[in-house]
Amino acid sequence: MSSSTNNNDILSQLKDPDWRVRANAVYGLKNKIDSKTKLTLLEMLKDENEYVWLATAKTLKTTKEKKLVNSLIDKLKNSKNEEIRWNSAYILGEIGEKKAIDILHSKIEDDSIEVRRNVAKAIGKIGDKKSIEYLLKMLEDNDPSVRKQAITSINILSPTKPINELINSLKDKDKNIRSLAAIVIGKTKTEDAFDNLLTALNDKNHIVRLSTVYALDKIGGDRIVDPLINALKDTSWEVRSDAAEALGKIGNEKAMNPLLEILNDENNYVRRTAVNALKNYKNFRDKRID
Repeated sequence: MSSSTNNNDILSQLKDPDWRVRANAVYGLKNKIDSKTKLTLLEMLKDENEYVWLATAKTLKTTKEKKLVNSLIDKLKNSKNEEIRWNSAYILGEIGEKKAIDILHSKIEDDSIEVRRNVAKAIGKIGDKKSIEYLLKMLEDNDPSVRKQAITSINILSPTKPINELINSLKDKDKNIRSLAAIVIGKTKTEDAFDNLLTALNDKNHIVRLSTVYALDKIGGDRIVDPLINALKDTSWEVRSDAAEALGKIGNEKAMNPLLEILNDENNYVRRTAVNALKNYKNFRDKRID
């Protein structure tokens, strides 16, 4: 059987009274989209069943057709079906459709967590910097997954410019958000967050403390030396190791003796990191030469 006959069989199923058959037929055309098929699929966006519509939207998303974009915006705005709305937001983000930015802004308080999370993701992918103010509002969302996605998208839109509102996220109830906030603050070198990072360095979760050491390392300067020296006594070997590595980069003589002390650390990796850090200290190099 030729591929054209195969296609015709699938196209005939698009008129089947069972919506499941129509949806499967649409998916069957995913890798067979020529100009004729595309026109047929664009018409399927009018199908009365929203799951057939969804299959069509997913199948057509790489085409970035104007009719598809308009249909996605309409569904995001008007559909009462949560799955349809969040998929609409997701696909608009995948397409990178700037025309959709206003409707995405209007959905940051949608009743559905999935919709809000995918709205935040789409806003980041579209890359319109005026959207940052909307993402900042989403930092107050009651769902941690939405807040986390908002931080991720803020970092995409502003990878180097400090966003001071992120500082509050260092106190978030969710450990993953506290950790992510510390990392983003580090990437943007937000010096206004210094005192808050000192507090985060005592967080009960070691991953948050590890991320905080990363942030302090990125901010740099002699004022991070004392906090990092204290971190050499952390209960987590990963925190101790990263603190030692950061101190080695700074090369402040104040840290030399504390680094010498952790050459006796119980963890082999920490000891190796301390040795490498001390190689940046001239006095230590001279002693080894002697």
